[in-house]
Amino acid sequence: MWSVLGELALGAPWLLALLFVVLALIILVSIPLSLYGSEASERPDIIRALAEFWRFWRK
Repeated sequence: MWSVLGELALGAPWLLALLFVVLALIILVSIPLSLYGSEASERPDIIRALAEFWRFWRK
């Protein structure tokens, strides 16, 4: 996977930047969508789950 990203960065850096922008937008859009329509008592669990998900992808 890393070699593919390396080749992509050398061949088309704009495409790699676009990929990262799309991933960031997906994460940013998922937060309000997951909180929309939820009860106030459910929100801490949702926020905790999103924080664990974020910690998982940072490793």
